[in-house]
Amino acid sequence: MEAIRAIVDRFPRRELDIRRRCASDSRFRAICQDYEEAAAALSNWLYISSDNSTRIEEYRSFLVELEAEILTQLENCQAREGS
Repeated sequence: MEAIRAIVDRFPRRELDIRRRCASDSRFRAICQDYEEAAAALSNWLYISSDNSTRIEEYRSFLVELEAEILTQLENCQAREGS
């Protein structure tokens, strides 16, 4: 389940929630895997050159969108469980 390392690093206080949700929800797991891949790609672009500022900003923006989706999914799950 290392495909969630980047998102857990980003939200360490939500690690247990993330791991539980990944274990039970394939769609959520896929979003986390997308986040992992985008984080790795951003890291590569940052390493290659700063001349790729447009591409770097695209990946940063994509990561922010994925973070929002992941947090929304976690909150929705918590709301359902709390009902």
